[in-house]
Amino acid sequence: MKSLGNVLNVAAFGLALAIPALASTVNVDVTEEHQVIRGFGGMVHNEWQGGGGLSEADAKIAFGTGDGTIGLNTLRIPVYANSNSFNKEVNAAKYAKKYAGDDFILYATPWTSPYAGANQHMSSSNYQKYVDHLNSFNDYMKNQGVPLYAISISNEPDWCGEWACWSADEIYNFTKGYADKMRKNGVKVISTESFRYDKNLYNKVLNDANALKNWDILGAHFYASDRRTGDNFFQYSLADQKKVERWMTEHYTESQGSGNDWRTIRNTGDQANANKRDTVNAMDVGYEIHRAMVVGNFNQYTWWYIRRCYGLIMEKDFGNKLQIPQNEIGKISKRGYVLSQFARFVRPGAVRVGATANPEKEVFASAYKSADGDSVIVVLVNRDYKNSKSVTVKVQGADVQSFHVYTTSQAKNAKDEGEVEVKNGEVTIKMESGSSEFKDCIVTLVGVGTPADPVPREPFGGKVAEIPGKIEVENFDIPGTGKANKSYYENDSEDRGETNFREGTGVDIYKKATGYVVGYNEEGEWLEYSVNVKEAGDYTMFASVATSNSTSGFSLSLDGETLVENVALSGTSFDEFVKVKANVKLPAGEHILRMTVTGSWFDIDYFNFAKGKDAADPDDKTIGLRGVDFRMPTEAENYSVFDMNGVLVGKFEAVTKADVQRMTKNVVRQNGVYFVKSLKSAKSYRISVVK
Repeated sequence: MKSLGNVLNVAAFGLALAIPALASTVNVDVTEEHQVIRGFGGMVHNEWQGGGGLSEADAKIAFGTGDGTIGLNTLRIPVYANSNSFNKEVNAAKYAKKYAGDDFILYATPWTSPYAGANQHMSSSNYQKYVDHLNSFNDYMKNQGVPLYAISISNEPDWCGEWACWSADEIYNFTKGYADKMRKNGVKVISTESFRYDKNLYNKVLNDANALKNWDILGAHFYASDRRTGDNFFQYSLADQKKVERWMTEHYTESQGSGNDWRTIRNTGDQANANKRDTVNAMDVGYEIHRAMVVGNFNQYTWWYIRRCYGLIMEKDFGNKLQIPQNEIGKISKRGYVLSQFARFVRPGAVRVGATANPEKEVFASAYKSADGDSVIVVLVNRDYKNSKSVTVKVQGADVQSFHVYTTSQAKNAKDEGEVEVKNGEVTIKMESGSSEFKDCIVTLVGVGTPADPVPREPFGGKVAEIPGKIEVENFDIPGTGKANKSYYENDSEDRGETNFREGTGVDIYKKATGYVVGYNEEGEWLEYSVNVKEAGDYTMFASVATSNSTSGFSLSLDGETLVENVALSGTSFDEFVKVKANVKLPAGEHILRMTVTGSWFDIDYFNFAKGKDAADPDDKTIGLRGVDFRMPTEAENYSVFDMNGVLVGKFEAVTKADVQRMTKNVVRQNGVYFVKSLKSAKSYRISVVK
């Protein structure tokens, strides 16, 4: 092993060891696996590009993987309405396949067809004919020696002024009844590809298993987004739940500036961007890919035209707005080099792994391990154009000895910066742009490492929780390493709790009169517990909760299968704990129980599972009112009435037993069992109301 001094020349590479105190930290966990990466690609449409979409020389630099290439492996082509045009992208496909080799993926998208032109909806009576049309193109490409990997139902159903139109219902009906017939020759089916990633166009299919089975890939475009768009645009929880593979099948970050603009103010405006004076950033490409992979869990990313003045390979501006120097034409653009920082090194079959996504403001990170597991790749994005950044990368789950470093910036084009040595699983570098003007840059670290075995989770206290029985919420499992061994998820790492209990997890644990409780619960957070169900069958789950909100809630799942979709919570105080309940069916044996927050801001103390449907609360020590002579207070007390879901339904004052019974019946609207609590004496009663 070389020493760091031998492999790192600060003056030559502009990459230096940073002062650790000033460096943010990216923790990489190679055992925490997320989505498989299919690769990166671009589009050729020779009818619109005048036959100049991709020459062999272009393909060599676009689909090669060595120095001076982009590293694409995926080519998107159109399915023309006229079968006489089927041959227009054959040569481009053959060139791309030649240089991409075994990693090559070819897929196709129809814009219009003989059965639906621009601004037209297809009659359902033509659905089979449409499938036949797509299959004929499928056969044609196979016979030309460049078979399709996948084919889409249709391009941009929500931009139908220029292409064929599809409503959400039409997409659903076609998918359920006909999409599986598009799988001829083993080709995969891509959904319709929404212009603006409109989830409403996908939801109906995703919610019907019989329809969803006919999609292999969800395709989407990012044209309703830019660098200012919030992360929620990229997120799709329903697709996450259904474990749907997602491809970003078309986008460009901006089309009025040059692909070589690093950071330039220009007039922008086209079908995807407002007409305004704005800053054109090459680094927007890197930021968008980061968010596609990390925030959106996309498996593949396809740029629009490979060769264009705003594309990955430079071309003259056919709109004559820009003067592109002749010596730039046919060469990789700055945008192309930024994309290459992913495409060259995160190869098909790689798996995204755990990494601190946003270690500090304007710094973003993602990490991957190669398909063979013998390489760890970390991509760092610095969007702060005023300041260089120092980043410490700590790797867990693989024995990485060194990283090879590549940088693209205003002054560098995927520059090979040499190697840095990894000591004790970590290395600190300074991301240097090499420019005195702009400091933003993208850095890719490519390491060789031996994967480590995942560390399994452990039940808290070393003992699996028994059901039936009580589970204290703060006693979630002790996490191991690897995605399957995580035992909790927090939206942030700040511990707002007031105890040192479970310190270091970031879970907000408080001490209250009843003991430890978990608070500050925010939507999307979850906790997991190893449980042993003694006997299969019906159970009643009780939970002790407190909130002052009417929109709080949680769900329960067992081994990833939903038990309760949402337990709605409401209340008037975080100091007043009430019971909520739900009936669940549980299989016998050991399982992982997960509580997921569906509505923010509540405290929760424990779960208690009782055998049987609508079983009595094991903690309820009160005696029913019927047939019992209670000694009621001689002074009026204030009472609150809750239904058995914990919803406050009324309040009243009462003195005698008869008053409590009568007032409870007066304040509730429906028959049932209600929980009545005295605010003064802390006594509680269950009252059955029959009107």
